[in-house]
Amino acid sequence: MYRLGRLLWRGGIQTQRHLHTLERTQWLSAAELKNWQFEKLKEIVQYAYEYVPYYRRRYRQAGIHPQDIRTLDDFEQLPFLTKADINNHLPEMVSPHYAALQPESTGGSTGEPLRFFVDDSFWWWNAALEFRGRGWYGVREGDKMAWVWGAAQDMPSWSRGARLKARLMRHRFLNAFAMTRPKMQHFAEMLSRWQPVMFRAYPSALALFASYLEEMGITNIRPRLIETSAEKVTPIQRQLFQRVFQCAVADCYSARELGTIAYQCPQQGLHVCETRYLEIVAHGNVVPAGQLGEIAVTSLTQFGMPLIRYRIGDMGLYAPAPCSCGRGLPCLQEVVGRVSEFLVTAEGQFVHSTFLARIFRQRPAVVRFQVYQPDKEHLHIQLVLKEEVPAPWFEETRQALQEHFGSAMQISLQAVEDIPLTPAGKHRFVISEVSPPF
Repeated sequence: MYRLGRLLWRGGIQTQRHLHTLERTQWLSAAELKNWQFEKLKEIVQYAYEYVPYYRRRYRQAGIHPQDIRTLDDFEQLPFLTKADINNHLPEMVSPHYAALQPESTGGSTGEPLRFFVDDSFWWWNAALEFRGRGWYGVREGDKMAWVWGAAQDMPSWSRGARLKARLMRHRFLNAFAMTRPKMQHFAEMLSRWQPVMFRAYPSALALFASYLEEMGITNIRPRLIETSAEKVTPIQRQLFQRVFQCAVADCYSARELGTIAYQCPQQGLHVCETRYLEIVAHGNVVPAGQLGEIAVTSLTQFGMPLIRYRIGDMGLYAPAPCSCGRGLPCLQEVVGRVSEFLVTAEGQFVHSTFLARIFRQRPAVVRFQVYQPDKEHLHIQLVLKEEVPAPWFEETRQALQEHFGSAMQISLQAVEDIPLTPAGKHRFVISEVSPPF
């Protein structure tokens, strides 16, 4: 039955071919892999120049021809692509040779939704990357998967056909928008009987479900793998998942317009997939390993609508040393977060939202927080509290923040009943109007 579901869902034969390729290329040496990627880079740039009007115009304006790309240094002279470029020039960004392109969009969790197109091979390659990463943990294609998710594009509709397809694929879903206690109880009872091999989840949503299981003393749901995606998993969340589910936790760094970008192996290396060429950029220039910058990605497999030097809006840094697992795939030391998750002090210093997470981690009453920064002199912080706190608590917390942000920053704290999730079911820690100019 699963084989039928696989053919219905994402093209099983093509996915298997790509998976065989990935099983081989992951063991190339770092030098061999870089050469392999460079050949793919030249191919996608040549194709974009010949068949995609937007790139042909941009490269001609920049005085660049694909034949000029002889080294990676030459490749770094190509202009970056931004979300605004895509939204403003979408009709020019597709290849006329791909008639069956499918329209997609992001959830717009950090601003205006991004509209884009993908072809069938996008799904096949992405499925192969996911299968390979899960295989590192002994999870096989077709194993039972429980989703704790919020993106409407991934959730089955209530049509009979969609429900049948999900069952054929051996998937079960808990909507991140519907994390009520009765629904979590029903999901827990079902999973106790069904016993999924893995979870794919938003960390914040799964943390609610895991906390419910811990509170209720439910200990018989034992998957082999927790795969987190769509949000940065915090150390506290990782510890919670390991404690409640007694299994490995792997971070899958992905984006809807690119699919899987990096996958964490059992030795903790966050391996960048070889079908994505990833650069860390600061002030327009590529920076060395260990230095923080904005992430720019080139997909080596998306020809229907190429994404070349695409500034995805995330911050990160490469690890200075290879992973001990022996794969030639480069490793990210950390994906720090969205560019929009940085706060700016009145003196121009950058502070990431993880600093506030550490502050509030020391205050057990805080369940969730969100910071809004309208300008460099004001921070408005909303707090969801699990218990009533004395009045001096707010002033002590404000003073702790004030010591870091400086006396020029005016900080207000407000207790609220709830902080709404984004339309994609995610929680935004920071909403800033003055994000740093990376």
